[in-house]
Amino acid sequence: MTEPATSGRRGARRVRQVVNALTLATPLGLLLARAGGATLRPGPHGTLVAAGYRSRFPAPRASAVTIGDVVLLRLDDDQLARRPQLLEHEARHATQWSTGLGLVGFPLAYALAAGWSWLRCGDGARRNVFEQAAGLVAGGYLPEATRPECPADVASPRRQPE
Repeated sequence: MTEPATSGRRGARRVRQVVNALTLATPLGLLLARAGGATLRPGPHGTLVAAGYRSRFPAPRASAVTIGDVVLLRLDDDQLARRPQLLEHEARHATQWSTGLGLVGFPLAYALAAGWSWLRCGDGARRNVFEQAAGLVAGGYLPEATRPECPADVASPRRQPE
């Protein structure tokens, strides 16, 4: 007998996949994977990993970008082995695509969040709610202890009660 939690996760994953297909996010990811010369293979949580992705579009400096359920991966297997949490991070973005209504809303929402983060910290990820929810360290962003202080993180001096 299947454990209910496993069955529930599978059902949620299937809903995500259907939404990402209907909103055209996954088909766009597949198109980009093909154009970028990638090879598709199964990834975690029902994602597809487009290994060997060579195009600089989108996000030219990113080692991985998720479009719908497709992870466009620019790392080779050895590099990926040194970042074991990266595909889990990208799978969380696949869920964000579905909850953000795919091509209808997610790119705009993500761009606004990255812009807000850039304005606050000079970094498009640090205060980006989507990157935070997917896990900053898992995504390869600097661990909290090694990041320079973000000006918005510095608490303004408060008057102590007398």
